[in-house]
Amino acid sequence: MTAAFAIFSACAAAALVLMALRRYVPSKRDVRWGLWGYLAIFLVTAGLGLSGILADVSRMPPPFLFFVLALLVVSVGIAMSAWGGRVISAVPLRVLIGLQGFRILPEILLDLAWREGLAPVQMTWHGRNFDIVSALSALLLFALWPRLTNPKVWAWLQSILAFGLLVNIVSVAVLSAPLPFRVFMNEPANRFVAFFPYIWLPGVHVLTALILHGLTFRRLAQKRP
Repeated sequence: MTAAFAIFSACAAAALVLMALRRYVPSKRDVRWGLWGYLAIFLVTAGLGLSGILADVSRMPPPFLFFVLALLVVSVGIAMSAWGGRVISAVPLRVLIGLQGFRILPEILLDLAWREGLAPVQMTWHGRNFDIVSALSALLLFALWPRLTNPKVWAWLQSILAFGLLVNIVSVAVLSAPLPFRVFMNEPANRFVAFFPYIWLPGVHVLTALILHGLTFRRLAQKRP
């Protein structure tokens, strides 16, 4: 059940973003870029998960750290690209914020993984993961947007909070892995995210959240309302 939900949640998150692109971005070419980009992400991360290379903790530095760094580099590159510029010109700020509501899905996935004995408790909402606040606040802001007198201020506040909570859970996940600098010593260690289909938790969910944050911050930095 948990593996099936991992696949479903990753596909659902990608589908939500692609539907938004199709709805608001006028260029079909840019929409296709989004589709092909997601396809590449799914295939590359699935290949890494099936290979088991990210689970190798005997190498120093561990391959998983390079993977996390790659997610950050890719997200910044996409958000700051010419494609990202065209997306933030077309997609309303309200929608960029609201799309973060997909983060309910990985929270449910982590809860299921904990109940199945795959994930340590600190990675769930029972422990040190408060990212559900990011999803709920994004959906709330999306719903209340027309009633707000200064929605851009609220967008700044929600985005900073949500980005901080994302950094928090990624840090907890890394510090729960069987690495030399592991901090959380309770079992199980965070090994499951290195394997397919759970690799899509960082590879799709975290990457999507990072890209959306990058696009949102870039849009907020502009002077237009």
